[in-house]
This record gives sequence, C-alpha cells and structure tokens, in this order.
Amino acid sequence: MILVVGNINYDILFPLDRLPGPHEKITCDEAHTSFGGSAANTAWWLANLREEVALAGAAGSDLLGTAHLEHLRKAGVNTQGVNRVNGTTGIAVIFSMGREKRMVRAPGANLSGRVDPELLDGCDRIYLSGGDTQTLAGYAALAKEKNIPVYCGWHGAMESEVAAFVDGFILNSDEVRMVTGLAGPVDGIRALDSRIAAVTLPTGGCLVSEGIDVLKVPAPELDPVDRTGGGDAFAAGFLAGLGKGLGVEECGRWGNALAAAVIMEMGARPHISIPEDLEK
Repeated sequence: MILVVGNINYDILFPLDRLPGPHEKITCDEAHTSFGGSAANTAWWLANLREEVALAGAAGSDLLGTAHLEHLRKAGVNTQGVNRVNGTTGIAVIFSMGREKRMVRAPGANLSGRVDPELLDGCDRIYLSGGDTQTLAGYAALAKEKNIPVYCGWHGAMESEVAAFVDGFILNSDEVRMVTGLAGPVDGIRALDSRIAAVTLPTGGCLVSEGIDVLKVPAPELDPVDRTGGGDAFAAGFLAGLGKGLGVEECGRWGNALAAAVIMEMGARPHISIPEDLEK
C-alpha cells in the first residue's frame, strides 16, 4: 500500500487567453469546478491505476469536504487518515492559459493535518505531497523508523526537516531550481543527492535518476489544453511504476503517459480511459 500525505482542495478553474489588467474585467466562456488538491489528485489517480492507496490530510466540516471524501472513496482511496475539522475545505482558484496557469489558494482545513501511525501498517511507500510541515515531518520520521521509503513533492522538498528523511523527489524543473538554486535540471538532480529523482521538463518528458546517472525519458511535445494536475498525475504514474518494481526509466514513461492524457483535458481529474489513453 502507498500512503499519500497532503492537500485536499476544491478547484474553480477559469480558462483564459490572458490575465486581466488593473481594474479590468474579462469574461471566459465557462468555469470548470472539480475536486483537486495535489495529494488528493495523486491518490485518486493511483486508485484508478489499481494501486492500494490511503490518503492523509484534512478536510473541512462543510459539504465540499463530505462530497470530496465520498468521491475519493468511490475511486478506492482509503480516507481514514483524513482529519475532519470545523471550518472550510481548501479552495483553489486557477487561471488556466494552456501552457501557463496561475493559482490562488485558500488552504482552509489543509493546515490542520494529523499524524496517524496506524496508517503506516502494511505501507510500502509514502509520498509527501503538501499540507502543513508538522504533519509531513511527522509521517516522514515515522516512515524512516519503519524503513519505509519516503518520496517527496514540492512542498516537502522546501522544508529541511522533511527533506532530511526523503529517499526520492518528484518535481518539475522550476521546482528543482528553487530547491537547489541551480538553473540546469541535471545539475539540480545531482544536487538533490537522493536515491531516486524524477523531474518533469517544460517541453515534455522527464529526467530520472537512481544514483549518479541521469537519464532523459522523452515524450512528444504537446500543446496542452490545461496543465492543472499534470504534475500530480505524473507522480501517480511514476509511483505506480515503483510499486510494480519497474526501473526508474520505465516509471518515467508511466508518469509521462498519465500526465500527457491529463493535460489534454480540462481540470485535474478529467474522464479518460486509463488503458487506452496510457497506451497512446
């Protein structure tokens, strides 16, 4: 089983050609609303890839929190590690412009996670995707005590008390630059000094490493409809590959394939055919 720790949000997405200027009002054809959050997205895709997955995080006591957890459970995600708190579920407002996006988040309940040691029973991997630092660090420390490999996304990579426990990183090239201060993603991967690393590239494909060598896993350059959730989908594909005992290069191909299918649709969890779209 894989445990995913982090954010649970509700997304409101506006597809735009450009951002408004000062005091300007612009109109888009329609707004897209959906369940989101980096950890919840990755857990949902892992469940759709037939992985046994549990989610740890926090959701509000509002109707959005209730509906989101039901959506996750229907997909097969174990949500017993989600803390229900008084208040609102996290909200993300996304301005999507094809290759680019801007986001405004109201974390809400995401700042109120908790550590449930029982979730690590039977767990063979843990992925830290976001949420409050104390919760991420708590799960990372417990996992290391139990010799469970810890993989980490952007939020945990920026926190030294979390990164110290990490066996592998799953990031994009901008995130590697911000974490390491190095402009080149290959140099950045080496500076991460982790057992496993996967870094997505802006022109498509990814770089992967399992030690010293850094390999490029190519993918066709696409003209994305919406990049929302592409990185979360890549993480799910990569982690699913690790769960199947695949090498990092093949895991990168899984991540590339799922991310490509997602960014050619609107929203973080579009309706796609997993077997057919991943094969393409």
